[in-house]
Amino acid sequence: MKNVLSMLSAAGFLLAALARAGTQTPLPSPVGRPDRGANFLISDVDLYCSFFILDEEPPLKITGSDDGRTLLADSDRVALAGRGLAGLQSGQIMCVLELGPKIEGFGRKPSPGRLAIQRGRVRILSVEGAVGTARIEKTCGSLMPGSVLVPFVDKAKFQVKETAFASFSRGGDALSGRVLYVEDGAVQIATDQRALIDLGRDDGLDVGRQLTVFAPRESDQTPEPSANAVVIDAGRASATVKILTTKVPVHIGDVVQIK
Repeated sequence: MKNVLSMLSAAGFLLAALARAGTQTPLPSPVGRPDRGANFLISDVDLYCSFFILDEEPPLKITGSDDGRTLLADSDRVALAGRGLAGLQSGQIMCVLELGPKIEGFGRKPSPGRLAIQRGRVRILSVEGAVGTARIEKTCGSLMPGSVLVPFVDKAKFQVKETAFASFSRGGDALSGRVLYVEDGAVQIATDQRALIDLGRDDGLDVGRQLTVFAPRESDQTPEPSANAVVIDAGRASATVKILTTKVPVHIGDVVQIK
């Protein structure tokens, strides 16, 4: 009798364990995304708190704040200086940029310019002679004196429906470029992070265009797709892309091809 009860108890435990296992939600992949092919919202953070390549250094800078603080915040009043003051008007909105290093071109391509990280925006209050004042309306991360200003451009949020991974093209059927920089200067990035590539408007690229990223392989091997990306900002010879889905992480030097 004891043996029968023991067998029934063990069977009940096993059935309960199987039931629990069947109702558990699988953990998401640390790299990929289960909802590939879904609609993705390109948000204000992607459009106004991202980065791009700047051809020339702007002549207008934030020189300091009223209270002398070096880490600035929303509503702070700041002083401006530089040759760009002459054309400013009260109420005008300016985008604040932190200038980073020069981005090196890949292979024989020249450097497309310097890294420019969007740190927020300010509203011009007044311009008197060689000094201007502005109020910070929005910050993205660390905004400090020495940041430069360029005219603010209003951008519309949009949705993109991810398309399937494309196969690598060795011929001239698909325009190819390279990843020049990844977000925060990291070693690698994955889904929802951003990168710079060396293709731009001169190559027919525009905002909303999708690309496939490929990890380089030996010359006799065909590269496999590693990620899907969409253009969120297009310059003349470079563009900022957002990674939609990754099979493997994205690195500097990876190949990109326009779909």
